[in-house]
Amino acid sequence: MKRNHRCMTLTVAVAILVTLCLAQAPIEAQAPAWQVYPAPPASSLYSIDMADPGQGWAGGMVGSLLHWDGGSWTTVWLEIDSAIMAIDMVDGGDGWATTHDGKVLHYSGGSWQVASQLATSWLSDVQMLGPNDGWIVGEGGKIFHYTGGSWQSVTSPTSNYLLSIDMVDAGHGWAVGANVILRYDGSSWQVFATPPNNEALMSVDMISDTEGWAVGYSGAILHYDGNAWTAPGSPTGLNLLSISMLPDGSQGWAVGQSGLILEFNGGSWGVANSPTFADLWGVAMLSSTSGWAVGRNGTVLEYRTGGQYPATATATSVPTFTPTGGPTATKTPRPPTDTPGPTDTPGPPTDTPPPSDTPTDTETPLPSDTPTPAPTDTVPPGQPTSTPAPTDTSAPGQPSSTPAPEQATSTPTDTPTPEETTVPVALVSATPTPGQTSVAMPATTQGAPTGSQTEGSGKSRMQTVLTIGIIALLVVGAIAVVGLAVLGGLWLRRRRKQS
Repeated sequence: MKRNHRCMTLTVAVAILVTLCLAQAPIEAQAPAWQVYPAPPASSLYSIDMADPGQGWAGGMVGSLLHWDGGSWTTVWLEIDSAIMAIDMVDGGDGWATTHDGKVLHYSGGSWQVASQLATSWLSDVQMLGPNDGWIVGEGGKIFHYTGGSWQSVTSPTSNYLLSIDMVDAGHGWAVGANVILRYDGSSWQVFATPPNNEALMSVDMISDTEGWAVGYSGAILHYDGNAWTAPGSPTGLNLLSISMLPDGSQGWAVGQSGLILEFNGGSWGVANSPTFADLWGVAMLSSTSGWAVGRNGTVLEYRTGGQYPATATATSVPTFTPTGGPTATKTPRPPTDTPGPTDTPGPPTDTPPPSDTPTDTETPLPSDTPTPAPTDTVPPGQPTSTPAPTDTSAPGQPSSTPAPEQATSTPTDTPTPEETTVPVALVSATPTPGQTSVAMPATTQGAPTGSQTEGSGKSRMQTVLTIGIIALLVVGAIAVVGLAVLGGLWLRRRRKQS
């Protein structure tokens, strides 16, 4: 009887274990997770902003935009050959964007228009506090303020590359860039600090004027506690390119090189599961269970809980057009690339293909992408003196030291004025076809793994099925062994009684 009791106990324990394992699979599937969203094929995407869950925009190269209407992403092409580096939506019907060649775009009345030509070089980031108050930062320490219906240049305390800005309110704001952190006190911008390890900071997100986060090259993560910016530690050495925090600071996400995604849980940063190896350039979180990220090769990721994803969009022909209202570009050779150091200044892509090119979504990460330095304004000793810019014109497997073309600075055809001028930009609804080499931002010499996003998710599901199958076989085998043991014991007892 004791033997039978032990056998029954073992059988029950194994059955409970199998039940828990089988129940855990659907529970894990319902947890919030990043998934590749089947958006239309597009060129590399550098920025994203969501006005609300039902309205958002993502910007990329050659005047390409993706529009989210609450149900799907659709492609919109502007008749400009500019890479759209930053987008900030005031609301669903009002927004602003900046480009790599100094244009400022305004979304109003259901269409995007060229509002101003503030410069001929990078305008890296834009943030609007409202329909009549906003800020832009860019290459060479440029700062512009939108007030009184026009964009005005503001005195900057630095000539370093400024890459990101976040205004807490009209009287408090922060901007970061190459080896510099600026603070706005309501009347002027001042150099507040230098990153502890002279990192190039790519993105900043402030929770309040006394708390915020910034991320950058070589896995840099900085936290502002109201007194100083400090480095609490980072779980990665890869470049971090964008950050988005929840308003209360309880959670946050940072994205970057080779599909890297980090999650902040309120206490520390950790590496989250990522379904892609493509560089991710922008992230915008709506809540703890909803958000978006975009990047190289037109990659679009969604963060959400469960649900069925729609079918992948089918590519259609891209209309041709003649760009208007922008500077013409010529290409000149660049020196060989090198690995970024503390004095390098990162920058957005510098090789924007002509509008006759068509985007592709088949580009794979290069194992040796490295940023290319470009000359910048003369700065004091110890300050960054070069601007690493992306090169993405070589075929996979080619060494990144091969000189790559860049877009040289040129003179715009229209003379900018301090007052805003509205130049309509035609909108063409379309989805691109393969054929265009997309522009990529800087990447370190660490190789990016290659592979298919769908293959990765398929392998994960297959592993889960195999694991459950193996457990089920083990349980069946255990039950069979226990049953045979019980039958054998009963048979022996009966034989003993008969004898």
